[in-house]
Amino acid sequence: MASGKKPPKTGPTTPSPPAAQEPPQHQPFGAAEEEAAMLMGWLPVQDALKQDLDAIYKRARDLTRMARSENTRRSYKTAWAQYDAWCQSVGVKALSGDPGTVALYLSVLSKKVRPTTLKARLAAISVAHRLAGLKLDTGHEAIRLIMRGAAREKGLAPLRQAKALHYRSLPILVDQFGDSALDTRNKAILLLGFAGALRRSEIAALTLSNIGLEQEGLQITLARSKGDRLGRSETLYISSHPNKRLCPLTALKSWLAVRGETQGPLFLRANRNDSFRHVGIGDQAVNNILKSAIEKMGFDKSLYSGHSWSRHLRC
Repeated sequence: MASGKKPPKTGPTTPSPPAAQEPPQHQPFGAAEEEAAMLMGWLPVQDALKQDLDAIYKRARDLTRMARSENTRRSYKTAWAQYDAWCQSVGVKALSGDPGTVALYLSVLSKKVRPTTLKARLAAISVAHRLAGLKLDTGHEAIRLIMRGAAREKGLAPLRQAKALHYRSLPILVDQFGDSALDTRNKAILLLGFAGALRRSEIAALTLSNIGLEQEGLQITLARSKGDRLGRSETLYISSHPNKRLCPLTALKSWLAVRGETQGPLFLRANRNDSFRHVGIGDQAVNNILKSAIEKMGFDKSLYSGHSWSRHLRC
C-alpha cells in the first residue's frame, strides 16, 4: 500500500557557473608569455562572447609579445627551465613564491656565473611568478644577502668586451669571401655592418623595405634597435666607397641580384646546397659569419664578435 507521501517538488535545475581554470603552474615562458595569462588566460568564457573574445585574446597576445624582445624571452625561458630543473632535483616547488628557495638556488648558481648574470636569472624567476599570479619578494633579506655576497666575492667588473675591428683589417677580411651565393650574402652582411656600425640584431632584423638604394649610397631604416626600445625608428645613410671591393653599396647590389625582389627579410637563411629559403637569418648567424672570416685570417676568433664592427667608431 502506498504511503501517500507526495514526492518533493523540484524546480528547474540551476546550471552551475563554469569553474574557473587554474593559472598555469609550469613553463611560464611559452608563446606570447603564456597567452597573456596574467590578463585573461584563466577567466571563464561564455560561448556567446567567445567570438568577440578571440579577437581580444589575439590583440593581447600580440601586445604581450611586443613587450619584450625575442632575445629577452629566449633568455627568460632558458633561465626558468634551469631553475625549474634544479627545484625538481632537490624536491621543492618552483612556483612557490618562497624567497628562501630562490636564495638557495642563487647561491648554487653563483659558483658558475657572474653577478650580472645572477641578476638576470633572478629577474626571469620573478617574472615567472608574476605570470602565474604569485608574488615573489625579490627584495627579501635572504635574496638580498646572497646577491650582495656574490657581488663582493666576484666583483662587478664587466666581462671582457669584444675587440674592435679596425678599418685597416677590412681589405684582408673581405678577401676571405669568394664568389659563391653564400659568400656574396656574407660579404654584404660584413660590409653593411661595418659601414653602418650596426649591431648584429639590427642586421638580422633588416627587411627589403628597410633599404633604399641611391646613386651615391644607400639609406637604411632601423625599425627597432637596442637603444630604441619603443620602436621610433632611426634612419642611417651609408655612402658608397670609391674602392668597389670595399663598397657596401656594390656588395648589397650583388646580393640583391642573387636574392631577388620578393619582399621579406633582407638576408635569407641558406640551405646546404647554396640555395636560400625565404626566412631571415638570426643574430647568432651574423656573429658566426664574422668569427669564421676572422679565423681564416689566422686571428683568435674568440676575441671578436658581431659587436666588433660597431665598436670601431668608438676606438
